Amino acid sequence: MPKNFALRRTRKGQGLLPPNPNCWDQEHNGLDLRHELDLPLEDRLSPEAAFDTLEEVYVAPHGDLGLPEVAAHFRSSGSANWSGMCIPYPDLTLVVFNDNHPPRRIRATLMEEFFHLWLGHRPTQLRVFSNGDSKRDFNRAKESEAYGSGAAALLPYKPLRAMLEGGRSIRAIADHYLVSEPLVEFRIRVSKLSRLRRG
Repeated sequence: MPKNFALRRTRKGQGLLPPNPNCWDQEHNGLDLRHELDLPLEDRLSPEAAFDTLEEVYVAPHGDLGLPEVAAHFRSSGSANWSGMCIPYPDLTLVVFNDNHPPRRIRATLMEEFFHLWLGHRPTQLRVFSNGDSKRDFNRAKESEAYGSGAAALLPYKPLRAMLEGGRSIRAIADHYLVSEPLVEFRIRVSKLSRLRRG
C-alpha cells in the first residue's frame, strides 16, 4: 500500500510516536492499518480484519492444507520455531501459519505475514530437499520491518505508554490486546519505555 505522507505528518506532536526515530516507519505502518480499518488505538486488532483489506489472499493453518511438504517443513526439527510464511501462486497468495503455536503467538505471526504482503516484500525462496531438510533465503531488514509493523499495529505506542504510566502490568497489557507478554516486552523496548515497566 502506498504511504500517505500527509496523514503521517499529522501525527507529529500527537504523542503517537515513540522517542525512537529508528522505528517510526514501523509505527506509521501500524497506525496506517488502524486508520484504514477505522480502529481506535485502545481496541484489539483482528488479523482477519487486516487480511480482509487484501485481495486474493487465503490464510490457513499448516495442518489443514493437505500439502505434505509444507507440513513436514513446519514439523521438522530445524523448523520447529517457524511461525508462518507466504506462498505465492499465480492467482492468489497462501499465508500458512504454524497451528502448533499458542493463539497469541499466531496473532503476531499473522500480522507479520500480513505486513510482508501489505509492504510489497518479495517472498523468500524456500527449498525443500528429498531428505526432508529445508533452506530459505532470509532478509533480516524485511523480517524486522514486517514484525515491527505487526507488533505496532497490535499494540500501539500511545495506549501502551498510558497503560504503563497508569501502573498496568505486562500481563494486564498483554491480556487487553490479546498478545503475548514477550510482544509487550518487545514493544516496551523498541519504544524506549523500559523506565515505566512494572512487571
